[in-house]
Amino acid sequence: MNTPKTDTGPDYLGPESVTDVARMVMALMSEVWIQRDRQIVTEYLLETQGTVTRQEIDDFVPTGELAERIAAERQRFANLVAGAPIAATQRSVSQILERAGMDVPAARATGT
Repeated sequence: MNTPKTDTGPDYLGPESVTDVARMVMALMSEVWIQRDRQIVTEYLLETQGTVTRQEIDDFVPTGELAERIAAERQRFANLVAGAPIAATQRSVSQILERAGMDVPAARATGT
């Protein structure tokens, strides 16, 4: 297979593999998100109730601040994963933090 040189190194997958890899990444992303969502709910229920059952986790529907927190975490996660290809060319700490949805320290935001 011809491996053209790119800015990030040689390509090791041919163009015919891209769709399959994207499907695998999306499936993994979905599974990781389900686990992360359940973790957030479990932590919340443990903090507020002291104990939790699997059924309580399954039946729980977040509202208010918790629902907003979960939505923000989901967006941060999606940005981090979807932004990974950009990370290969944009590698400054500020760019990585921004892409991950994290606060950029003031000194870094100004480029120092």
